[in-house]
Amino acid sequence: MTQHFIELTAPKRLMAKVAFARSAGAAGDVVLVLPKTPDEEIGRVHRLVAAARKALGAESIPFQIVEIDEAIRLATSGDPSRALVIDLDLVHHENAGLLESACSSSSQVIGYKLHQNPSRAAAIFARGDSNAALAGTVVRRLTEAGVVDTASFVHVTHAGESATVDDSVLEAYGKVKAELPQARLAIEQAEDTVESAIEHCSRQYGLLVLGLPQHPRKRSVTEHLLAQVIAGLLRATAVFVYARGAEVEQLSDTTKAIEPWILKNTFSQDEFADIDRLLQAKRDRHVSISLILPALNEEKTVGQVIDAFKGPLMDERPLLDEIILMDSDSGDNTRAIATARGIPVYIHQQVRPDLGTYAGKGEAMWKALFVAKGDILVFVDTDLSNPNPSFVSGLVGPLLLDERLNFIKGFYRRPVRVVNEFVEVGGGRVTELTARPLLNLWYPELGGLFQPLAGTIAARAGILRELHFMTGYGVEIGNVIEYVRKYGIDGLAQSELGEIIHRNQPLEALSKMSFQVLEAFFRLSHGLMAPGMADHMNGVLRQPFLSDTGFTLYQARLGQEVRPPMFSVPPLDPPASVAPPV
Repeated sequence: MTQHFIELTAPKRLMAKVAFARSAGAAGDVVLVLPKTPDEEIGRVHRLVAAARKALGAESIPFQIVEIDEAIRLATSGDPSRALVIDLDLVHHENAGLLESACSSSSQVIGYKLHQNPSRAAAIFARGDSNAALAGTVVRRLTEAGVVDTASFVHVTHAGESATVDDSVLEAYGKVKAELPQARLAIEQAEDTVESAIEHCSRQYGLLVLGLPQHPRKRSVTEHLLAQVIAGLLRATAVFVYARGAEVEQLSDTTKAIEPWILKNTFSQDEFADIDRLLQAKRDRHVSISLILPALNEEKTVGQVIDAFKGPLMDERPLLDEIILMDSDSGDNTRAIATARGIPVYIHQQVRPDLGTYAGKGEAMWKALFVAKGDILVFVDTDLSNPNPSFVSGLVGPLLLDERLNFIKGFYRRPVRVVNEFVEVGGGRVTELTARPLLNLWYPELGGLFQPLAGTIAARAGILRELHFMTGYGVEIGNVIEYVRKYGIDGLAQSELGEIIHRNQPLEALSKMSFQVLEAFFRLSHGLMAPGMADHMNGVLRQPFLSDTGFTLYQARLGQEVRPPMFSVPPLDPPASVAPPV
């Protein structure tokens, strides 16, 4: 089913619009939209309505006549599988919602504005698989109808840049070629902006076909060109196409920001294997580095973790100035093992007891800020089965060699033990099922982070002391969200650390982690909830389990506290290291 929304106009222009839509393969019922009419103009508008009825009736075209508010309702409430054709003469400032309503409630949208131009050449700028395919289909049908005789798929580059065409452009071109085999690839160089290059093309081509996102972003290329077309400033007929399913792949400001960020701010541990180079950078910048090891009952692994870092990176070559164990009151030999290796041990519940104490990894990290002395702080988990010095050098390297960076997230392959073997699937389940969808929905600029929940990080101490800390597992996502909100994404980077083997968690434990990640996300994402709503979130997770003998309902209070930025806390003398229990 297709509906064609047309502004009421003189019969000749009205039927030209109907003929264009038919040539594009978008014939359908006409919705004739009345203008807002002052009393003195009613007679003139009535004559236009009568002439339109006569012209449409002569062609046996079904139609209805509606006001603009009713047109918007029809565009919003119809069959979502239909196609809508929108006469862009309808889209003015007061009814700009018509086009967005159409994209939100239909499978395809074709918006057009006719312009007299003797050229019969078409230029296609649409990107994204679905939009490119629809653009190719529209131009093919116009070619078959004799409206178009040549077609080009145009790629815009900036003057002086390489004319190399990346994979996404070639994929879109392939979609167009599948519908329109005769389309050729053309390179257009922009002297200043992409918009100006496309506007320049309106002097060479009689038809411009552009992709349309479901929600055009403010100050985007699409928004600018739509405004130019609606104002009648382009010298060619313009067609905007939208096909459902293309939103992720379409060009947008966010996509254009993510791609260079990944290329510029993603590192590998191999780039920082030269420890002498890092030591020289450390001396040149006069910085100190602290490694903080949060722990709770990690007697099986904590010794090998300390040994992996202390010998190579502290005793032999002083990349690290101190290693601290921040213990959460372990009931096993974790503290004794660390003390035997000469490592200062703190129990987080005993650090700044005047501030109270809470359970959780985030609490331990926050308390570490009061005792660590380094200008750069590194956090590495103590449940690692395969610790390696490159985990630390891969994190601090970017901070030592690139002064624009402030916060480094580690990422790694994370295999899961299945019986006696490790497999590459299943790791990072809370990331894939909870954190990544949330970030892509609300913080798309963070869509390029491989492991936003990684607890293996390095950051400048001054930055960490300006952030809030969730006391539980929500600390990692909370830190990332707040850092980007305060400082932007340019100073955030990620470093690949190879393979890290953690102790794998059972599913019910992952549910608890997800609970705290979600809580942190909504507490620290300003503007997503009405003021005060975060305080009404439930802090108890209930987990019913079914067995052969019935069911059991487990309950756990998981609500986290939000610790303030450490810089805002009045200082006290740091406590002495806590000796292990005898």
